[in-house]
Amino acid sequence: MFDFLTHDMLAVIWFFLWCVIWGVYFIADSFSLGAGLLLPFIATDEVQRTQIQSSVGPFWGGNEVWLILAAGGTFAAFPLVFSKMFTFLYLPMMLLLIGLIARGVSVEYLHKDENPQIQKAFAWGWFVGSLLISLVLGVAFANFFKGLEIASGGVYTGTLPGLFSPYALIGGVLFVFMSVTSGALWINVKTEGAIAAKAGNLAKKSTLIVFILSLIYLVYSFVGIEGFTTNYSATPALYLLPVLAVVGAVLSMFFAKKGRGFPAFCSNLLTLLFIVESGLASIYPYMLKSSISPDYGIDIFEAASSHMTLSIMLGGALVFVPIVIIYQLWAYTLFKEKIKETEQIDY
Repeated sequence: MFDFLTHDMLAVIWFFLWCVIWGVYFIADSFSLGAGLLLPFIATDEVQRTQIQSSVGPFWGGNEVWLILAAGGTFAAFPLVFSKMFTFLYLPMMLLLIGLIARGVSVEYLHKDENPQIQKAFAWGWFVGSLLISLVLGVAFANFFKGLEIASGGVYTGTLPGLFSPYALIGGVLFVFMSVTSGALWINVKTEGAIAAKAGNLAKKSTLIVFILSLIYLVYSFVGIEGFTTNYSATPALYLLPVLAVVGAVLSMFFAKKGRGFPAFCSNLLTLLFIVESGLASIYPYMLKSSISPDYGIDIFEAASSHMTLSIMLGGALVFVPIVIIYQLWAYTLFKEKIKETEQIDY
């Protein structure tokens, strides 16, 4: 299968797919993370909590398929990178796992008990899980773009505090606020009544914050991160990625102020997507870039699985990824109606 493709060609294809899958995950899961981040603060009663849960409930599990694909794709296509990531970033990965568990349990059990105190506890569980996921992923990917302290022989010499550099913290905060904005706009689009109005008003402020943070993050990336512009200098067309990220942030801010929730939501997703892809474009051909020396980084050709493994995976991806996309499009079509204040959970 795919014998006409060399091992290096397959490695490049899988790096491209890996970048796409991570980008899709970030935009797909951002609104459910944002809804969780907002829930304890804007939902003032059980009705509004039910509206938020109902707007997210049918979709969040399907969206996590993209995270599974990203993690599974890393494990199968680039096993060396997978093993090194869990070795270098063991504690952040554990925090991410805790966040995923907390978010999943909280979303599903929020209204399984009529006790208001238990509902509030699960609401805060959803908040904590969403905060951990968005913050850890934001900090982790900022470190991937910046480069980890990998020395000769693939030995990690960094420390846990070293992962929280100013650049990484800006990345983490940016990802949190982009999730908050996605959540606010999603609630505005998918619900009716007071909760929709509150979310829309909040989005007018959060889109401005995202715009400012995006500018700071991108300028820091291009000016303050060594080696970030190497691929951009070689392929100037890549500059379109950060430009589109800024354009998306501007459009999101504009549409939110006009009260047009859906185009504002889509624009914010484009900002998130292009910021992620801007960083991933900068690290090629490395998957784990070294901040000590480029020679110490782990590139895709070194990390890739065998030709047979990559070929079988590519065949599987060509079959099953379209099925996932079709299923999710069907789900969004099936649950396209707005959630009313009188509506009960029906999924």
